[in-house]
Amino acid sequence: MPTKLSIFLVSAWLLVSASAVLAQPAAMEDRLLERGAVEDTTPQQKYRTAINEAGGGYKLYLEECASMAAAERTACRREAKAVYDRDMAAARQILRK
Repeated sequence: MPTKLSIFLVSAWLLVSASAVLAQPAAMEDRLLERGAVEDTTPQQKYRTAINEAGGGYKLYLEECASMAAAERTACRREAKAVYDRDMAAARQILRK
């Protein structure tokens, strides 16, 4: 009987801890959505958002490039870097205004 009880307790503990781990990304996503709903007002906030968007776009672009054939991949990476550099230059312009 004690063995069945301990198995039940361990199972219950695993279920609770697993649900807590799964809830963390959802909570983080909710916080990010709330942050996204707040308009950037200062140049620093706009700059930081532009930097984050440039980096995220570059990462996605590189993921697309990785799925291409080797001959196309190099050109794709160059284009991704050019877009990233242009986005970063635009972000720096925000602080100069």
